[in-house]
Amino acid sequence: MWIFGWTGASGFSARSTAEQVTNGIDATGLTAVVTGASSGIGVETARVLAMRGAHVVMAVRNVDTGKSVKEAILKEIPTAKVDVMQLDLSSMASVKKFASEYISSGLPLNLLINNAGIMMCPYMLSTDNIEMQFATNHVGHFLLTHLLLETMKSTARESNQEGRIVNLSSEGHRFAYKEGIRFDKINNEAEYNNIRAYGQSKLANILHANELARRLKEEGINITANSLHPGAIATNLLRHSSFLEAITNVVGKYVLKNVPQGAATTCYVALHPQVKGVTGHFVIDLIAGKGDCVQLKFLSLLSIPLFSFAKKEEDLKMWIFGWKGASGFSARSTAEEVTDGIDATGLTAIVTGASNGIGVETARVLAMRGAHVFMAVRNVDAGKSVKEAILKEIPTAKLDVMHLDLSSLASVKRFASEYVSSGLPLNLLINNAGLMCPYMLSTDNIEMQFATNHVGHFLLTHLLLERMKSTARESNQEGRIVNLSSEGHRFLYKEGIRFDKINNEAEYNKFLAYGQSKLANILHANELARRLKEEGINITANSLHPGAVATNFFRNLGVIGAITNLAGKYVLKNLPQGAATTCYAALHPQMKGVTGEYLCDSNLYKPSPQGKDDELAKKLWDFSLDLVHPFC
Repeated sequence: MWIFGWTGASGFSARSTAEQVTNGIDATGLTAVVTGASSGIGVETARVLAMRGAHVVMAVRNVDTGKSVKEAILKEIPTAKVDVMQLDLSSMASVKKFASEYISSGLPLNLLINNAGIMMCPYMLSTDNIEMQFATNHVGHFLLTHLLLETMKSTARESNQEGRIVNLSSEGHRFAYKEGIRFDKINNEAEYNNIRAYGQSKLANILHANELARRLKEEGINITANSLHPGAIATNLLRHSSFLEAITNVVGKYVLKNVPQGAATTCYVALHPQVKGVTGHFVIDLIAGKGDCVQLKFLSLLSIPLFSFAKKEEDLKMWIFGWKGASGFSARSTAEEVTDGIDATGLTAIVTGASNGIGVETARVLAMRGAHVFMAVRNVDAGKSVKEAILKEIPTAKLDVMHLDLSSLASVKRFASEYVSSGLPLNLLINNAGLMCPYMLSTDNIEMQFATNHVGHFLLTHLLLERMKSTARESNQEGRIVNLSSEGHRFLYKEGIRFDKINNEAEYNKFLAYGQSKLANILHANELARRLKEEGINITANSLHPGAVATNFFRNLGVIGAITNLAGKYVLKNLPQGAATTCYAALHPQMKGVTGEYLCDSNLYKPSPQGKDDELAKKLWDFSLDLVHPFC
């Protein structure tokens, strides 16, 4: 729906415009206050409400700019009823002054659109000594709503028409500080993060609307209160980040809404009959719900990390432009580049999933550097074809192909038994294979993504660990275990790992199930690292995010698989770049002794808080051991 404009239950989509969603609606007789109506979607909201007949009061910080917007609207719509009033939401005195003047005017108030907002500004305090984003985005609107509520109540009673309060929030509310609202640290400069602070303020917008809805409903007042995500829109909201503002010109035409589309959800919630009586909801792309929107979040993760808010601006610069991190490498570094000059002769490596995608490139580069590589693949014929291609390029490469189906614990045990029986050493274990798929169970009656991405690798590692330990002792060389996880580990079921619901089909969501399995990859590596360190074993264990790479990993994702071809050249890594972090973790001297870490773009990176939860890691270890016990 998001990319191609497919319609949802409302009959509209992410590509619907404000004019389209209000087509045929007569708002004559309604009075609306729209904050931030001098720029971006605030302008379009005011214009379309006026077009439909509403009397619009534009509450703006810059009156001259507001008057210019008013003139432009009147030029297009001569009959429009538009007024401009000064309002600085970062100043509570200004908010009180605005409300007082509005009430004194005697005007009714049917619609209150709390639209204004700022984003990612550097740390600063408002005139009332409140952190600026929280002050402007939440506190100012909270006070404004509070002061105008009696006018809205009387208007609803006297007109017998439903009043509507609309708070513009954002999907960015999901990336607030871990505490959610930092009540005791609102002004804490030392721990300030402009993206987290924005998320905190947007979460506050939702909570404000929810509590307001509850109170109004309890009082039996005919006023609704809802919040919404307008979509990722190229507006001057990004003015505090020149970098983010710049790259919207690169990818914007593929993944950003234009302003008429950005104002659509606001106008829909404000005017459409479908929303009558709907209150306390979060709306996105004109669909009311609880804000789950998992597919949108996953698309954000894959196609435009800039709007998933998962990375800091400096990380995005490294990602987009190839700026180097502390390691000397970046998101644009390739597997060959990060292993340049490294001699892996004498090392033996197993790479799972080495018949396609970054597994192929990982095997190729390890072999190029001199390692003896065992390609553990489900499709042996495909594996042999890859081997032939590598040998054609690198005639001296040492490669073997062995069958391994990670979704079958019997297959994993057979593979490990055959490998151990071969008497070969094992220096490197690259747990690379992975999938995302609809609900299904493995042959061992385990949900397929959890079975393949985590449980299979857990058993494989467990069965090969003694061989790795003996190799490390006898060769006096550090062994390395590398688990390929994903930034998708941040988007999972709220419980993290659903130990008691692994096979629950009724609540299954393939994106959240994928996130669960990727969190498991991180926790597995962390607990393994802790145990090996405790034993004094010269083996490290780390996990990593390879990057969003256009591979056949997307084969089960339908529309998501399709759009990788649309925007991929701008925002996805190619295979040599996708395999870089794996090869860096496996071979680079900088990683000597580094264990229990999470990497991204060939640099150390912070996982989610759950990804650093030691108790959760221990619980997962015990849970996994129980699952694989019959095969140990």
